[in-house]
Amino acid sequence: MTVPQDIFCAEKARPFNPFLCAKTDKLKALIAEVQTQFAGYETFHQTRKRARRAADQVTFERTVEAILCDLCAVVLEPADNDRVHLPLSNKTLRTKSRYKGTALGKTLPDILKIMAAPEMDFVMLEKGHSTFKIVDDELNVAFAGGRQTIVKPGPKLLSRIERFGITRDDLGPAPEEEVLVLRTPKRHSNSIAEYKEYEDDEATLALRQQITNINAWLEGADITCRLSQVNPAQRRLRRIFNNADFAQGGRLYGGFWQAMSSDERQEHILIEGDCCVELDYGQMSLMILYGLTDNTPPEGDLYDLSEYGIPAECRAGIKKVMQAIINSPELPRRLPKGSRKHFPSMVTLKDILRAVERKNPAIFPLMTSGIGMQLFRKEADILVDVLTALKAQGIVALPIHDAVLVMDEHQEVAQKIMIKVFEKHTGLTPQVTLG
Repeated sequence: MTVPQDIFCAEKARPFNPFLCAKTDKLKALIAEVQTQFAGYETFHQTRKRARRAADQVTFERTVEAILCDLCAVVLEPADNDRVHLPLSNKTLRTKSRYKGTALGKTLPDILKIMAAPEMDFVMLEKGHSTFKIVDDELNVAFAGGRQTIVKPGPKLLSRIERFGITRDDLGPAPEEEVLVLRTPKRHSNSIAEYKEYEDDEATLALRQQITNINAWLEGADITCRLSQVNPAQRRLRRIFNNADFAQGGRLYGGFWQAMSSDERQEHILIEGDCCVELDYGQMSLMILYGLTDNTPPEGDLYDLSEYGIPAECRAGIKKVMQAIINSPELPRRLPKGSRKHFPSMVTLKDILRAVERKNPAIFPLMTSGIGMQLFRKEADILVDVLTALKAQGIVALPIHDAVLVMDEHQEVAQKIMIKVFEKHTGLTPQVTLG
């Protein structure tokens, strides 16, 4: 299914996040007070003839909690949003999906309606709309645009956020959020891949347990960030797989540190109150390819093509070209975007490809086989095993695709673990350097 984004949003509204929950007693107390008033409203207006079944009560409480928590987040986060948009169509709310969360269920419209009633005044609603156009002579119609329903905090919720002293630290990730995401192939390069449903098996259960364990470790870790626009509580990781195939992709996403630059991470992130270092696997994709082909890589820098006529100072451009080769099902016909500036005008793409092949003849056929997504899977498996091994040593580590961030005092131990895990996966000894 497509993640609930089926209608365009209004200005200054972000998508509803149904995966927040109360982490502290004071936020739980705020939610309990709202639920008590909700029950009083239902009794007074006789909107229910009987008590909810046990399972329905759990769904109700979780839905109210998710709404209140995300609206608290809207108030407290520094981003320029003061409301959320969400779908209320039956097509979305009545469709079962492992991705959408309990709150995006069929009872959501009625719950929001009561929370927005004048006597309640916890939320404010701007109802969404859809427009359609006639597309043929038979008067068939097609969706032509619109916007989702907008929800913003009401006066009573704002007063209670202040009275209870709610902060971002009171919010946390809900355990129901799916951490193994499978995406369909993109229809074209600019399209957004949809989420694909799947049945669990032993392999997915094992993968999910790995990430669940890592997330539990990170959630309890002492991690802070001195950038005000960053929320250090945003540390729940997911693995995203591509092309409807668990053998492709699988990289880790979701941590607040991943959108930061390397310099920002090392300057502003503290683990257990101490500064961090970033440890990078050097030339990771190429080293994995050599491991897959049971070949030993040549000595030195695998991106150095100076022996074959491409100046050493072109390294940044060479790296872009080689990554384009690996991530394309066929040889590129033009230089990757942004790489031309790294080469002298007389150097052509043909020259570069010829030099790459001469430098790496053992892996060049595999490089040009469209293997990129399979390499991402191998890279991610290595990173997950590194995180698991570091966790066993009591070391907190934040992953960034081919690197990890650890406390400065753990640098030596982390390097040894990263080398050992890579050797186990590939049979080769990698370079692990400071980023």
